[in-house]
Amino acid sequence: MLRRKLQSYFDRVYPHSKIESEHTLGGQVHIRFELGGDKENGTTDRVNQSTKRASTIFKETFTDLTHEIFILIYEYQRENIFNATNNYLHNQFPDDRFKKFHNQLESVNTCYGTINENGNYILENEEVRIIIGKLPVTVINVENILNGIANTEMGFAPGIAQSIFFFDPKTDRAFHMYDDRGCYVWSNKADKIRDIYLKRNNWIVEYHRPEIEEYFE
Repeated sequence: MLRRKLQSYFDRVYPHSKIESEHTLGGQVHIRFELGGDKENGTTDRVNQSTKRASTIFKETFTDLTHEIFILIYEYQRENIFNATNNYLHNQFPDDRFKKFHNQLESVNTCYGTINENGNYILENEEVRIIIGKLPVTVINVENILNGIANTEMGFAPGIAQSIFFFDPKTDRAFHMYDDRGCYVWSNKADKIRDIYLKRNNWIVEYHRPEIEEYFE
């Protein structure tokens, strides 16, 4: 049920986004923010700045804590080189609610592929546990999640190695922090995230600034 509802939402608002292909997730308009900046790798200063900035952006993306937002998690079954456990992320949601999340192993498309004998590019498949929930923002331990993501590649514990995405179907705003380096906010229309673009303009990744600024002209 939750999987179908989320994909139906994607089909309506983000038509190129498919749950079975993580790399397709995204909006027609996006902002990429720098989190770690010039803070030294492997330091608590970098983790702290990444966590603080990500938390600020998250709160400004999802301003109404009563809204129920979709949570989409990808748990890859291959060996985790960072030794992060899956349970830490699971524990950041109310246990009774987490038990009701969609939770199923699926064969998903990776962003990697090969050329077959006919010259066609074929995406590789991988077994991934897809977890989908829908909860009010206020009951999610967001700070712990963002800190865990920032910790992971720095070698600190607790870490979170899963990919996690957040979507508010009332505001059509989405958020994804990929690691200590940065995060994305996206929507289907520039005006829906223009306030964040203006308020946190100095955190935009400079390399991507020309592309991002075109959305808001």
